[in-house]
Parts: sequence; structure tokens; C-alpha cells
Amino acid sequence: MRREQLLQELEGLAEKIGIEIRYEKMGTISGGLCRINEGRIILINKHLSTASKVELLSTELATESSRLEKIFILPEIRNLLGLA
Repeated sequence: MRREQLLQELEGLAEKIGIEIRYEKMGTISGGLCRINEGRIILINKHLSTASKVELLSTELATESSRLEKIFILPEIRNLLGLA
């Protein structure tokens, strides 16, 4: 699967579990998961390469493994998240 497709799949997965994704100008910061009240947002530096965005998203989504258990996840994405 191409990196762009991986990124789209990860974005869709985040949406399914109620995590908003925002691409922002963030200087030298890559981004990460933020909890605001009861909501969750993953902030991503919009200037990162696609590969870096995929890595950041997969790392942050892997921390939400309990919320991902009941959702169908493509095997390649499951492996990327370390849930296989």
C-alpha cells in the first residue's frame, strides 16, 4: 500500500474512534495526541513528509488499542499499529 493510502486509512481509523486530526503549522514540532476535555485531537505538522505523518499517526493510534478492538482494521494497518 502506498504511503498516501496508508495515511488515508489511518485518518479514517482515527475518525471512526472519534479522534479529530488537524494539520497545522507547528515550526519544528511534529505533533501528537492532545486531550481537550473529553475530546481527543491529533495535531500534525502540515510540513512533515507523508512518511512522517504516517509514522506519527500510527504511533498515536497505537496508544488507543482498547478503542480499536471492535473495529475492522486492514491487516497491513493492524501490523503498522502493532496490533497483529
